[in-house]
This record gives sequence, structure tokens and C-alpha cells, in this order.
Amino acid sequence: MSPHILIDKALEGLSDPNCPDLLEVLVMKQIIAHFTNGSITAEEFNHYCERLSKAVECRPRRSA
Repeated sequence: MSPHILIDKALEGLSDPNCPDLLEVLVMKQIIAHFTNGSITAEEFNHYCERLSKAVECRPRRSA
């Protein structure tokens, strides 16, 4: 499957209020892995990192 589809699905998963805590760490690792192995460019890496930041900012907060 395309790395773009995989990353998109992972980023979309962050909007689910029932997603596991710290899922953003796993998504970041996935983005880094695709960049490291050359399946995405530096420009795409930056794009996905920006999307990740926005997704984390908009993520529903859980009460302690």
C-alpha cells in the first residue's frame, strides 16, 4: 500500500475520540520511517509533520 495512504489513515485516526493515548507518537514514527527509507520526500515529510501538529492541536482532550 502507498505510504501516502498509510500516513493519511494514521493521521485520520487521531481525530477519533477513542484513539489510544499517545497515538501521535506512533504516527510520527511512521512518518519518520517512510522518510528514512526514501518512500516520501523531504517536502512530503514536512507536509505530514504539519498535518500531525494540526491534528494533535485539534485532538479532543481527555479529562484526568
